[in-house]
Amino acid sequence: MFVQFVTPIMKNTVLLLVILASVFTSSAQELLDAPFTNAAITDVGNAIFETSMHQNSSSVNYVAMSRKYSYNNRLGLGGDATFFNIISDDVDVAQGTGWSANFETRGDFRDDFDLIYSLGIFNHNFSVNENFTNNKIDMSMIGVEIKFLLAWKIAQSDYFSIEAGPALQLNGELKIGNEDRYEESFIGGLNPIALKEFQNTMPVNLNGVIGFSAGARNFRATVHYHYSLVDSLTGTNLIGDDIDGNFSFLSVGARFYF
Repeated sequence: MFVQFVTPIMKNTVLLLVILASVFTSSAQELLDAPFTNAAITDVGNAIFETSMHQNSSSVNYVAMSRKYSYNNRLGLGGDATFFNIISDDVDVAQGTGWSANFETRGDFRDDFDLIYSLGIFNHNFSVNENFTNNKIDMSMIGVEIKFLLAWKIAQSDYFSIEAGPALQLNGELKIGNEDRYEESFIGGLNPIALKEFQNTMPVNLNGVIGFSAGARNFRATVHYHYSLVDSLTGTNLIGDDIDGNFSFLSVGARFYF
């Protein structure tokens, strides 16, 4: 840094000496009334001046380029539509549409990557069919998902990124939409499952998340797929076999950053 500071001073000093020498030489020549030209010295001064300006301009351009992709951490708020399902061999589940509200931070990790920390409160909706009547039973689940994602910025651009990472999902109980009517119902087809047993879930799930986001610095549209890496259901059917099922949902939404 010291050398960068001293170099322009030395160049400016040399330039000043050249100009003074030129003026002195011109004055002396007029006094002696002899032919003399200071064009060569002036050309040298101009060359030094142009070189100095070019290098200073290059330094400014370098600083601007080095800051091109430098972003501070940003706080974001947003919302998603969620399309929730349970992947299970024991129960047929119909996907439903819910929502999530999200608070997150997004910041630089490397030139090509961002880190995203996100906390989302969700309300997922889905439905199952009652065994004997085949009536649709609406159900829902409220919970929290904490995501830790690594975002790969394509070509170091802040306009599009592919994002993936783990998430911790804290689950509430599966709620029945019309509990008074269906709380004693059975689902599950050939191997009946009491709806009360189906409501039992793992309190905590580890999810894998992958997707992308696109937009500008202060606004991004997001699409993420979430899948629980372990069985999410803990109940049993009428013959005592464990129920298997993994939570799965797609979230589509937007984020506003400040």
